Amino acid sequence: MRSRFLMPLIAFGLLSLTSCSDTFLDPFENDGRYYSLYGFIDASETVHHLRVIQVTRFAEEILADRPDTRNFDAQVTTTDLTSGETTRWTHQLRQLSDGSYGHIFTGRFLARQGRTYRLEILRSDGKMTTAETTVPRFPTTIPNPDRLFFPYEASPDSSFSARVILPDIASPWDMTLFYDLQGLNVEVPYGRVGSRTADGGWAFDVDMQRDAPLMRSFLNLGPADPLPLLHAITLQIRALDSNWDPPGGVFDPEILAQPGVMSNVVDGYGFFGSVGLYQYTWIAPPQ
Repeated sequence: MRSRFLMPLIAFGLLSLTSCSDTFLDPFENDGRYYSLYGFIDASETVHHLRVIQVTRFAEEILADRPDTRNFDAQVTTTDLTSGETTRWTHQLRQLSDGSYGHIFTGRFLARQGRTYRLEILRSDGKMTTAETTVPRFPTTIPNPDRLFFPYEASPDSSFSARVILPDIASPWDMTLFYDLQGLNVEVPYGRVGSRTADGGWAFDVDMQRDAPLMRSFLNLGPADPLPLLHAITLQIRALDSNWDPPGGVFDPEILAQPGVMSNVVDGYGFFGSVGLYQYTWIAPPQ
C-alpha cells in the first residue's frame, strides 16, 4: 500500500525539483536560495526520506557513485517544536529510478500527529534553508452517515451505494476500505476519489456492487458464490497537511508546476510536507 501511495507524490516532487534546478541560478545571485528539496514525514512510519539539491549555476546531474560525488555540504535536522527534540538526518548518495544519483537524507523518528516540525538544512558557511510542517491531527468528527450498508450481505446483485461525507478532512490522498466478512478482511483500494465539499470537508461514494467482485477475487469465490456476512467496514485515509493542499483540492500538474504555487520552503525551493493517518469503522448493528 505504501508504494502505491508514494509513487505519485515522488513523481510530483521530482517534477518540482527539476523545474527549480533547471532554471539558470547563480550561487551568488540567487535571491538567497540555497537548496531545492522534496520530501515528507509520515505519522505511520518511523523512517523518513528527503532529497536535497544544492542550488548552483548548473542543474545537478550525478551519473556515477564516486568519492567526489558523495560529498555534500549540508547538515539536515528536524526539530519537534512541542518537545524541542532534534533529530539529525543521515546522508547517502543513492541511485534514482532514472539511473542517475541523488543526495538523500534519512531521518528516524516518530512523527506525532498535531505537532509541528521544523526542517533546517545548514551549509558549512552558515547559510540555511528551512521549512515547517504540521502533521495532520484528525478530529473525532464522525463521518456522515455514521451507519451504513444494509442489508448486511453483499451479493452480485447488490446495488447498494452511499455517499460518505468526511467533515474537517480537506485533502485525503489515499483511501482504502477494509471489508470484514465474518473475520476475513478484504482490502479494496479507492485512491483519491471524490471532491471537496462547500464547507471544507471531503465527499466520496462507496459502491458495494463495484467492490463485490474484488471481494470474491480475494476470497477465491466464483461470480455466483455468496459472500460471507458483512460485519464491519473500516475506512483508512492517508491525508496531507494543510500546506500540501492543492488549489481547489485538485492536483493539476499545469497549475502546480507554476513557481510558488505550492512551496513552504524559506530560502530555497521545493516542498516539505507531512502525512497523517485516519481510520473509522462502521460496525453492523445487531439484527
